[in-house]
Amino acid sequence: MKIKQLTTGLIMVGVISVIYLAFQHLTPTYTITGQGVIYPYREWILAKNTDGNLINILKNNYTNSIVRYSVTEFQRGDLAQFQVHERVFDHPWVNERDTVGWIYSSKEVLKLIELEGELEAQNRLLALYASGEKPEEVQAAFQRMVQARQQYETQKRITERNRTLFELGHIAAEEYEISENEYHNRYQNYLIAQSQHEAMLTGAKQEQLDYIRANISSLEQNIKHLRNVIESFTITSPISGRILRKQGNNPDYDAILRVVDTTKFVVLIPVELYNMQFLETGQEIEVISAFNGLSSQAVIFNFDNSVQTLNQRQHIFVSAEINSHQSKGIYTDMLVDVKMSSEPISLFQYIRRFMNEIYNN
Repeated sequence: MKIKQLTTGLIMVGVISVIYLAFQHLTPTYTITGQGVIYPYREWILAKNTDGNLINILKNNYTNSIVRYSVTEFQRGDLAQFQVHERVFDHPWVNERDTVGWIYSSKEVLKLIELEGELEAQNRLLALYASGEKPEEVQAAFQRMVQARQQYETQKRITERNRTLFELGHIAAEEYEISENEYHNRYQNYLIAQSQHEAMLTGAKQEQLDYIRANISSLEQNIKHLRNVIESFTITSPISGRILRKQGNNPDYDAILRVVDTTKFVVLIPVELYNMQFLETGQEIEVISAFNGLSSQAVIFNFDNSVQTLNQRQHIFVSAEINSHQSKGIYTDMLVDVKMSSEPISLFQYIRRFMNEIYNN
């Protein structure tokens, strides 16, 4: 009987000793598992929205910010076209400032033609006001004005008819544009002839000459500005990066081109709120590729400053950085498995964290 009691006592002492030593010397790691989504360091999207306007978006996923957002809006009736550079999709890569396409706006081109025609009229008017004319020359100018007005009115009727045919789809856009350009040219010729005739009839004072010179200066500045606007319709890539064939789905726009800078990757991971106390910036985590199962090392660099509810549970989004030369089988928009392990902790801390996880689940 005493031997049995002694044996039981020794076993209990052994068990207690083992437990004591385990709590004193075992240092397991606590691992948080989850899933994340891979994003490029930066991305540029050129897209067309439902209104037909062109959207230009440059996003920095590292700072989670929109660096640039612009919309090129085309007015109603403007025959606007966008043409992608034919060599863009021949290569998987574009460099910063490479030309990727052009915008053609008939409205801006026609406005430029009008301004140039008005400038020509003002220059001729200035020359005429500065000199005297003979009666026969005045009569000839009147005849030129009458003829220019007849040509303008005839072309106006033709253009109105062509506009109706174009809206019904009976003629091509190019034919309508030619007619529209001719109409503006005829109108400018009429204005020039009218100005010449009036100048021969009246003569001019110095104040009138100064006024015309001011108009000429203003027109020249407007023409210079409009030419710069038309030149800005050349679209260039703001970053160097890889062209993605999959453009992505967005209900607000159709992507024409998407370029991604993959010198770094950013993995965005939703982490349940109760686990946030075990993570810190600078902590290394493991990202497992869904493509080949290989692991890549990432470093946590940011915690979101708001809580979001996913599947009726509270989460905070954690951002981690992966250097491209350390990535293994990592691609943009990939869903990956993530393991976030703590530094070695005591067995008591591990049990407390484990119980906490059981309680929260």
